Amino acid sequence: MGNCNTGSGLWARDLTTQSSVCVPVQLLYDGNNVQVYKEVSLSTNYDLVNFGKVFDTNTYNKLIATFGTPSDRDGDGKIKILVMDIRDGATTNSAYVAGYYDPVNYFPDNFLSRIRSNYAEVLYLDGKELIAANNSDPTAFTSTAAHEFQHLLRFPRMYEVGQSDELWINEGTSEVASDIAGFGPQTSRLDCYAGRESRCSDGINGVSLLDWNNSSSEVLKQYAFAYVFMKFLYESSGTTEAEKQSFFRNSVLGANGIRANSTGSLMSVFQTSANFQSSALTTQNSDIFFRMYTLITGYSFGLSGTNFSNVEQVQSDGGNINTIDLSNAVHYYPLPTSLNRLITNPVLPVTPKTNIKQGSTNFYNSAPTNIPTNPTRKNYGRVIGIGKGILLWADSPSGFNASVRNVTETTGDLSHIRTKPRSLKSVIGSEPGHQFPICGFEFTSGLVHTSESIPIE
Repeated sequence: MGNCNTGSGLWARDLTTQSSVCVPVQLLYDGNNVQVYKEVSLSTNYDLVNFGKVFDTNTYNKLIATFGTPSDRDGDGKIKILVMDIRDGATTNSAYVAGYYDPVNYFPDNFLSRIRSNYAEVLYLDGKELIAANNSDPTAFTSTAAHEFQHLLRFPRMYEVGQSDELWINEGTSEVASDIAGFGPQTSRLDCYAGRESRCSDGINGVSLLDWNNSSSEVLKQYAFAYVFMKFLYESSGTTEAEKQSFFRNSVLGANGIRANSTGSLMSVFQTSANFQSSALTTQNSDIFFRMYTLITGYSFGLSGTNFSNVEQVQSDGGNINTIDLSNAVHYYPLPTSLNRLITNPVLPVTPKTNIKQGSTNFYNSAPTNIPTNPTRKNYGRVIGIGKGILLWADSPSGFNASVRNVTETTGDLSHIRTKPRSLKSVIGSEPGHQFPICGFEFTSGLVHTSESIPIE
């Protein structure tokens, strides 16, 4: 245990052994809201004192104004940020862990466990490869800190009500949190979304926003999709920053007893936002999601105006195909200026899709295929433009029940186990000409499990 008992060290995970190590630390910055520590043996020329000041006076204030105040397990009223050489087994030009929030620190320490707790609010950031990434992306370090801070702020809210928020909502919110802190818009995300980035050929064409149990080849695109949709929802929720922040705050803390832990409950919270227009979106969660989803995917493919006056929608499984007019929705919810890059760089589909996934949109450079009718499924939709169009399935795998309080998994013996909240670590992957943050692990049951490569920037 060493110095971690005396207060001059901090527990961190060795990801190669899946156990905790006590890291000797040096306090570099002690502000009103944050303390920045450096691993004693770490050598860096990055100005961590200035980083601490920026986080203390900018990132911290903007994000707690948006998401609420953090927990305070050790009673000192401060966030600890440990900058260290994260024990990830990284080698030259390999993927490496850029930073993470570990929920084990929310719980009292157990000296018998191989995963130890600081029982304090701690963020971990890499002091080697991540700092080097600032050479190509000057906001790599600061934006990663903002992204992970949202996870730190959100976890206690999930835990205290026994909820596990849908992954796309949690990660999409963290993506926008980096923007709120002043490190956006994220052009690399927008270009990946549109398929105009080398790692993201075909863009979000056929990629599910909602179901993140897909292959690792799609997860970078799913992060881009979550960023764009959540950014659209955030910008649409109000006409002032205070109104938009109120929507995000309610999504984390809850409004009328409902938190945004599922797609349906997110739409319920959106209904409480200042700019919600029931005349344009209805008051049914499934219809609200369908309409907002149709707008943003259509906008990002150059569809506009009269294209949305005759939108096809199936409103129930096995139901008929109806035609609805979204002109009023277009009026109230245009593409926000922060996403204008999608006007000049719209989605560039490469491969015509022959099937459709739940939560996805297929883009066609010709008239889109007809809505499948054998049988029809709820929230199938189609929008036809001039020489192009989209076919979509804007339905949530978990449904739109806003009263869901817990997410369960069914095992082989049909017993139900509450899914533990997941916390993803930011990881940097390298390939010729690119360095990009991804997540490759999740913390579950106190252990680290390899998962798909999930990008975070």
